[in-house]
Amino acid sequence: MAKNDEFNREPLAAQVHNALREEIISGQLEGNQRIDASHYAKSWSISTTPIRDAFKQLEMEGLLRVSPRRGVFVKEVNWKELKEIYEVRMAIECTAIRLATPNIPSERSQAALKAYHAAQSADSDTRATLLREADFHVHELAMEFCGNERLQRMAEGIHDLVRWSRQTLIRKLPRPYEDTLKEHIEICEAVCDGDSERAASSMRRHLENTLERIRDFLGVQVANDDLEEECQP
Repeated sequence: MAKNDEFNREPLAAQVHNALREEIISGQLEGNQRIDASHYAKSWSISTTPIRDAFKQLEMEGLLRVSPRRGVFVKEVNWKELKEIYEVRMAIECTAIRLATPNIPSERSQAALKAYHAAQSADSDTRATLLREADFHVHELAMEFCGNERLQRMAEGIHDLVRWSRQTLIRKLPRPYEDTLKEHIEICEAVCDGDSERAASSMRRHLENTLERIRDFLGVQVANDDLEEECQP
């Protein structure tokens, strides 16, 4: 956001908090990046007071860290947080896909499967884009058709954390979408076959494998931070 007139539809404090939070969640602000209240005050033509208040709130939410005499920094997603996020995802999404499989219209599941196969066979110029676009299909179908509003609200509750982990770390994996494509196809094929249990077990295997890939990617960094024990299976 650039000007204070963009903050006129809800309380200023909430607008500032939401704008800063979105910059962090979306990956616009990198982990360990230092941020300065005066910079935002000048950019948005507002005082530093609501910005500093937002900093405090975002620190409590675990998105910022304050270092005495050094400043305010964007917090990096660490292994412990990622592991917890994926454990919650397994509980939610495996149940969701099991419930959703009988309810997903065949044209929707077939369209998703077609998109995955199109990404799989695309040339190098369009492959990366198609892989990114297809990455969400089966997860979205699970939540849309699970028929359980409480489960959907639980998924919404961790949506931003999932986005944060994706934008700040998962996209940095050597093959962030290539490695998951086969797993997504397996889930989608189970859905197309109407096999709820196979869809759920395939979803769990996919999320476990993704977490394993993240752990392997973080291995050196985790060791350097003396957190090797957190990487044990």
